[in-house]
Amino acid sequence: MTNLKYNRGSEWRKWDLHIHTPASFHWNGQKFKTDPDCPENIALVDEMILALNAAEPAVFAIMDYWTFDGWFALKRRLSQIGAPKLEKTVFPGIELRLMAPMKGRLNAHVLFSDKVDDQELIDFKSNLQIEFPGQIPKNLSNPALIEYARFVPADKLEHHGLDKTKVMNDDSYALKAGSTMAELNCESYKKAISQVKKDKAIGFMPFDTNDGLTTIDRNEHYGYVLGLFKSSPIFETRNVAIWEAFSSIKTDRNSGWIDEFQAALDNTPRLAVSGSDAHCFIGELGNNDKRGYGDYPSGKITWIKANPTFEGLQQAIKEPAKRSFIGEQPPKIKLFNENRSLFIDILEISKVPGSILTEEWLNQTKLSLNPDLIAIIGNKGSGKSALADITALLGNSKQNQHFSFLKENRFRGKTGEPAKHFVAKSTWADGKEMEKNLNENPATENVEFVKYIPQGHFEDLCNAHVSGKSDAFEKELRAVIFSHADDAVRLGALDFDQLIEQQERSLRSRVDGLRGELHNVNQQISSIERQMLPEIRKAIEELLTQKFRLIDEHNKIRPENVEQPTSELSEEQQKASDQLVEIAEELKKAKAKKESNHNELTKLAAKNKAGRNIREGIDVVSRTIQHFFTSFDDDAKLLEIDINEIIQLKINEQRITDIESVTLARETEIRSESQKLEEHERVIITKREPLSAKLNSPGNPPIFN
Repeated sequence: MTNLKYNRGSEWRKWDLHIHTPASFHWNGQKFKTDPDCPENIALVDEMILALNAAEPAVFAIMDYWTFDGWFALKRRLSQIGAPKLEKTVFPGIELRLMAPMKGRLNAHVLFSDKVDDQELIDFKSNLQIEFPGQIPKNLSNPALIEYARFVPADKLEHHGLDKTKVMNDDSYALKAGSTMAELNCESYKKAISQVKKDKAIGFMPFDTNDGLTTIDRNEHYGYVLGLFKSSPIFETRNVAIWEAFSSIKTDRNSGWIDEFQAALDNTPRLAVSGSDAHCFIGELGNNDKRGYGDYPSGKITWIKANPTFEGLQQAIKEPAKRSFIGEQPPKIKLFNENRSLFIDILEISKVPGSILTEEWLNQTKLSLNPDLIAIIGNKGSGKSALADITALLGNSKQNQHFSFLKENRFRGKTGEPAKHFVAKSTWADGKEMEKNLNENPATENVEFVKYIPQGHFEDLCNAHVSGKSDAFEKELRAVIFSHADDAVRLGALDFDQLIEQQERSLRSRVDGLRGELHNVNQQISSIERQMLPEIRKAIEELLTQKFRLIDEHNKIRPENVEQPTSELSEEQQKASDQLVEIAEELKKAKAKKESNHNELTKLAAKNKAGRNIREGIDVVSRTIQHFFTSFDDDAKLLEIDINEIIQLKINEQRITDIESVTLARETEIRSESQKLEEHERVIITKREPLSAKLNSPGNPPIFN
């Protein structure tokens, strides 16, 4: 088979699209020297490569201030003999500052394809223009930054803590001063991006992070902000609510303003990410002010579901709601990690040892499956049916008689040729392996791990249903309906037929009470006899083994105990911490109460059904006695006796009525209480978010002015 680099397709990975290198003037550590090939620089780049490889993210983007020197140094070193191997994807980028109608400063980023030519990066930088107040803007370059530092008045230098004398006499100091203060013409920034060929440059604006767009008064300078909104496919935020708004995910907390927000984006969802903004290779654990590569602030991790390539990033930009997430873990990753025994990881097919078959056929086939796999697409004869049948076989599907590939006259032939020469193996995500010969069918007692409806079987079901020749389609449909029924509806039924039997039992008794009772007895006998069969016992034992596997998986992912922080909290943080503890306790109590209410509602539903059964039974008894009176009244008259003296029926339904009234009142009370619990949970969860932000972050920048 073709050896694909990313053979599982799109997968969730951590991406850190905002890191710095020793080329940044704000780098926290040893910086690059002027000579790119000096031993100190080579050692620094090697250290950077090792830090990138050791960090968790699969993709990084370098965002050095005003320069591509960090990217050039990395490329140069990787081309040299003896350089460490870079195991991650790294994109070049640059962090800039725009002239904006605001008191502070407005940062801007540009991210480039890792396939972009060096000359294109140099041309891009030269197309940017530095604003010289009162003069014509000048193209960005190191000499222009030095000139800008020497151009600005002394009071501005003093405002930034810079020494005028050193600026005038020291080029290196002046370059750092210019990098600290210079601002670009906004139109030149947008134009320079558009001039990069083949869309290899992407505008990337900070939104509510440091020096982002939310610091501009949007009502007063709406046109300026709107222009950057429309020209930026990526925005930086660490606020999940803002990520939802950019991704066009409507929620209760944004329903009042998301339509207007998306209108400002031309109703085109945008990719929102959270970067580490690392200014050192390796940070300090728990220190938000000293973050290393892959150290996301406050656990706001960027996850992207795509191949770790520039093309994968472009795909995520087109579908941000489906392909991005900010937080500890995407829901699908959490589901996968908690249920590994339910996901097939690898399928393998090989020849049976010692096989004399000369044809290779499926030999040495190995497929790594994606947990999000939902469809298999291919031309006729490309192996779709073979893959589906083999997967179903390994999952003990009960549909083996409907296989379209693993059947006689096809791969199994009349004598099992050539299927019997091959063995298939499935490796599940929890490490469990299952193996079967392709000429072998699952045993009847095997637990079914894969649900399979072959195309031919589905067509037969539909055709037979339309023609009225079979009720197999209805049985399949009933099984699906029953699998989605709640416990309060099932009331202990094991399948759809049992459920219908429970619901109609008393009605059928009206037709023939004696036959109904006999039927119930026979059904109980049959059920007990079935449970005594060896294959039923075997199936239950396998089902228990599967449940134990699930329990083992849950135990493996049990979070480690976190020790109490030793650092002292401020009075405000301590207060927030105490309130969070109270909120967590309230949520725990609410969850327990909701579960208790659900169980009680199930019991009440059973009581209501029992009451109806008794009333219908009473009706059956009344009708039976009335039938007796009608049938034997003439006989009683011949005996000269009153038939009403032979049988007397006294019915008192008041006790049932009383219980039904109490049950109904309690059910209403529980549903009302559950609704209040839901509302209470939403309120306290809303309270929890600002408290968590206050406790975990050094500051809380506003989302909107």
